[in-house]
Amino acid sequence: EELNNISPLRQLHLQRQRDFGGFSGPVPSFSTSQHLHDVDISGNSLTGAIPDDFMKVVRTSKAHSDYAYAKIDLSSNQITGSIPATFDDFVGLFINLAGNRISGVPDVLCDDDEEFMGGLVGNLTEHKCNAILCPPGTSSIIGRQSDMTNECTPCSGGTEQIRNKQAPFFGSLKCSPISGDRKVLEELHGLIFTGASEDTYWMSDNPICSWYGITCDDKKADTGVTQIKLESNSLSTDDSEKVTDLFFQLSDLERLNIRGNKGLSLKFDNVDFPERLTLLQVSATGLTSVAGIGKATSLKELHFTENDIAGPFLDEIFDLLSMERLYISFNKISGPLPTKIGLLTDLREFYAYTNEMTGIIPSELGNLANIENLVLGKNNFKGTLPASLNNLENLKEFSVYRNKALTGKVLDFSKATKLEKLDLEGNQFSGLLPNNFLGGLVETYTSNADNEIILHLADNQLVGTLPEGLADIKNLYLDIVGNKFQKIPQSFCKPSQSYWMSGKVGELDSCDAIACPQNRYSESGRISAADEECKRCGENEEAHSVGSYSCTKVDVEITALKKLYQDTIGDKWDSKDNWMDNSKPICSWFGVECSGGNQDNATITEINLPANSLDGTMPDMIFSLPALKTLNLKENSLFIPFDNIARAKTLETLYISDIDIVSIEGIGKAPALKELHLTANKITGEIPEDFYDLADTMEFLYIAYNSFSGPLSRKFGQFKNLKDFYAYDNEFTGPIPAEFAGLPNLRNLVLAENKFSGTISEDFSYMPQLSLFSAYRRLKAGPKLTGPLPSFSNVPKLEALYLDYNNLAGTIPPSFLKSSLSSKLRVTISHNLLSGKVPTELLSLNSLNIEMEGNKITQFDNRFCDNLSWMNGLVKDYDCDAFMCPPGFYGIYGRQNSTDSPCTRCDLSTNPTPYWGSISCDSVIDEKEILELLYNDCGGDDWHRNDNWLENDDICTWYGIECRDGNTVQAINLGANNLVGTPPGELFRLHQLHSLWLHSNPIDFRFKDIGDAKNLVELRLDSTGLSDIFGIGDATSLIKLDLKFNQISGAFPTELLKLDKLESLSLTDNNLSGGLPDFTSLDSLISLHLGSNRFSGEPTGFGGLKYLLNLDLSDNDLVGTIPKNFLRNISARKPIAVDLSSNNLSGGIPLELDRLEELVIYLRDNKFTELSPELCNEDNRDWNFDEVGMFGCDAIMCPPGKANYHGRHSAETSPCRKCASNTDLYGQITCDGEPVVKSSSTRLVRGFVGIVISSLFSGILWG
Repeated sequence: EELNNISPLRQLHLQRQRDFGGFSGPVPSFSTSQHLHDVDISGNSLTGAIPDDFMKVVRTSKAHSDYAYAKIDLSSNQITGSIPATFDDFVGLFINLAGNRISGVPDVLCDDDEEFMGGLVGNLTEHKCNAILCPPGTSSIIGRQSDMTNECTPCSGGTEQIRNKQAPFFGSLKCSPISGDRKVLEELHGLIFTGASEDTYWMSDNPICSWYGITCDDKKADTGVTQIKLESNSLSTDDSEKVTDLFFQLSDLERLNIRGNKGLSLKFDNVDFPERLTLLQVSATGLTSVAGIGKATSLKELHFTENDIAGPFLDEIFDLLSMERLYISFNKISGPLPTKIGLLTDLREFYAYTNEMTGIIPSELGNLANIENLVLGKNNFKGTLPASLNNLENLKEFSVYRNKALTGKVLDFSKATKLEKLDLEGNQFSGLLPNNFLGGLVETYTSNADNEIILHLADNQLVGTLPEGLADIKNLYLDIVGNKFQKIPQSFCKPSQSYWMSGKVGELDSCDAIACPQNRYSESGRISAADEECKRCGENEEAHSVGSYSCTKVDVEITALKKLYQDTIGDKWDSKDNWMDNSKPICSWFGVECSGGNQDNATITEINLPANSLDGTMPDMIFSLPALKTLNLKENSLFIPFDNIARAKTLETLYISDIDIVSIEGIGKAPALKELHLTANKITGEIPEDFYDLADTMEFLYIAYNSFSGPLSRKFGQFKNLKDFYAYDNEFTGPIPAEFAGLPNLRNLVLAENKFSGTISEDFSYMPQLSLFSAYRRLKAGPKLTGPLPSFSNVPKLEALYLDYNNLAGTIPPSFLKSSLSSKLRVTISHNLLSGKVPTELLSLNSLNIEMEGNKITQFDNRFCDNLSWMNGLVKDYDCDAFMCPPGFYGIYGRQNSTDSPCTRCDLSTNPTPYWGSISCDSVIDEKEILELLYNDCGGDDWHRNDNWLENDDICTWYGIECRDGNTVQAINLGANNLVGTPPGELFRLHQLHSLWLHSNPIDFRFKDIGDAKNLVELRLDSTGLSDIFGIGDATSLIKLDLKFNQISGAFPTELLKLDKLESLSLTDNNLSGGLPDFTSLDSLISLHLGSNRFSGEPTGFGGLKYLLNLDLSDNDLVGTIPKNFLRNISARKPIAVDLSSNNLSGGIPLELDRLEELVIYLRDNKFTELSPELCNEDNRDWNFDEVGMFGCDAIMCPPGKANYHGRHSAETSPCRKCASNTDLYGQITCDGEPVVKSSSTRLVRGFVGIVISSLFSGILWG
């Protein structure tokens, strides 16, 4: 279009450039060129339609010399559409459009333009438009009628339909016979090329044998397709059966290669294969079955690696008797390898790497006399190698890498004459290598330094010395580390072995490049660079074998394991095979892995005991294991001290999720830690300072589901190797540090459900490796992320972006996601404050699933709705509604994602919301009107405080109102403010309302429509006179609910058991009665207050609660004994307070509570008759705020014969006093029928306890 700026330009000739690359793209408009009169751009690759404003200034010029007798030649391009009717503005136009794909010539160009086409239009009496272009079904050598006699010639065929297929466009140069292969390829194009990366010449008039990926014997032919090669071309289909049938209708097809097209899975069960098909390459296409392949009997080469094929090896593959190359790696094929494999006697290459095959390796493989490559690595084969494999003379590569359970001796492979690679690594082969090992290799082959022979024998249990005969090999890569070889022959270390180990033996002039000698070690068992060394073992350490990864003290490792067993009640472990059995090597003990396999007795590299019922404290000597790389103790009732972690020199991976730790102080001393799993430990407080000492090594960090708080430190910017950081569901506050955006390797950053606020730095828009960014806030109240939405414009690998339920405002940037290359991009920016239009620049993305509902979006281009595959294909079913319901409509999700969630028209009389993506028909809510209603209905004039109410329009300045974005109500705190009457139900229409405090007011609160308050997480209605909570079960978002000091009566309200997000529930001081329910459904409960009611029955229903820290059942009518499973799932390490005082409980205190380390328990004024001394020993000294350590069992309950106001000894000045009338019961508070008088000091202690409990739990729950 820059040519438009050349004002004097009258002639432009750029024709016939296709052979040199040519011009492509849309036809230029030349709309502002003022004098252009002669244009020739023929013979290029221009596409699209001719613009309506083509040469507009020239056409509409008042100068006759401009608009008259123009010459335009656009022939032999790929132009589509109709000739614009605006060309009628020209006088005497001569235009050549032959050889394109023109679909129409307007009659207006032929009716009175007598001088068009050199006057031929005027001379013709009929078919005048033929002078411009021959119509479909006809042709001429120049694409039009050239004079009065040379007319357009009809194509052959009895019907117009047949003729039109031979010349389908205006201006055809010839009638092309319709080939069957062309029909097939054209139909395939429509089915699979929707998102293709390359489709040069497809659907053009060029011969199909010139189309991209198509090969024929004759390149200029339009039939005879012999090969299709369309690998990694982004092809996909929804009709696998049809596509498969079309491919195989090509009767001459010999080779089909569609590898790497993940959505192009074929189905072979109902097709007939071409007779000459010899190669089929369908790897990485999403294939789930090759059933039917047995009919392709001419196949010689079959590839279906990297697919999702599962189940037994398909028997019909053995019908392919001509098969020479079979590739089935990276699937999930299971069961045995059938013995029929021996029938494929032409087989030369068989790759079955990384499947799930089991059983023994069949001896019939020895029948494959032509086999050269036999790769069976990373399966689950077991047993010994069949001796028949020694018969394979042509074998070049054999691999059973990491099958782990293959045993027995290594074969000699002595008949193989030109073996290139033998990979037996990672099994349990044992014994000596045969003396004639590889004895059949021919001398001319082994003496040539260009022929590298690779032997991977590492990590087995081979012993003895290595065969001297290997020294005759000129270029050998000998991988023998991790075995039990005693020495390396001197003949392996001569100058003639300089090529060995890829030249490292010569370069380093040392056999250490093969393996470290005895009593020396390295991380890899050898050295590979001049600055590396095989280190000498330390004092009292040894390395028995060459190629050791570390030196060991066998007794240290055994001692450490035995102490782990003893300290964590090993007898109660779920699995403990071979543990403590001195006749079995420690490396065979359940969950223990060693570098030398399970028959070794040293060099522990992994301990894997997840979810195995370990209970106790891990001994710190575990961190002293010299070769330990992985420690997995997650999901146990286990405490781990980090005092000794600095000794864990090789520890790289630590799984300690969901165990009993409350702090990670000291973990920063770990010298080599790369991967740390800390999820679900409920750790509180800020991350300790020493943690940042892990910056140099940490790559994968998982701390989700804890209660870390405070700002997220900018020191994370030092973690340059960090790839994954998952911090979901913590209590971090403040801004998200921009330093994370500077981490060059970060792939996944998950910060959702914290309490971050402030803006997101635009620096996050420049992260080359980022795949996942998550910072949504669907549950938690408080300040949220604000400011503009970052563009994420230079994050090419982004696949998922979750920022919903924040306060991001402004418009969506035009450059949003512009560099994304993902074909499955998922974005949620819903329920923010975004406004304006959805930028049409997003249309350039390949695919997008984006949730935008719940914002203030006013414009949405209908072109988005043409992308039928977007929104996980929902656009195809629900059109634009799959994105957002339009203004005047609503849906339960603000969009339609199923037949049950349609967008429904609102009643226009209600003045519905004007925005896209509404979840209700409510008009734009006037929050000021709702608050005015609250003021008027609840006696606002008489409130104790009503500062600014009704006095200005800024509701965020009104007393008791907190806003999240300067104008949206987030919290109402009007407790103890003299509200009266019934608060209006319209309060629940404040959609961003998180917290509602109306406690200590004489109001008549109703729960009708509380389900509309989707974001309400905190509700305080204590001391309001409440007697009925009908409807509370709809408040499913609630986390904190306070209903104490009311008049609620009857059985426990079962509606409350529906509130499965509740963390705090208080019903203290009501009139509830009957038995206690099972609270298992409220599995998030941290605090439960049910004191001062009239509950009866036994104290059951709490065994399933895992996070409970505060339980008050005092002052009820509970009877029976405390169950043994009482609090069975509570962490032993975390502080818990339980108040069972003033009931009618009897019996003793279950010894199962002894495991709790920081229990505060009140038991006074019951009928207990037993208290085991085991509950009062040194292990329990921290109970009752260290009072058990000071006063023994009396700190729990005063014994029979004594009494105290608190029923226990709680201070130096408040001991248990003698009481002769109390002969049988523990924890009594009366003597001779009269209450024991409490002293002033007792009151002070009691007050202190209350303060401690309040600070301990209120801070956690009401923050």
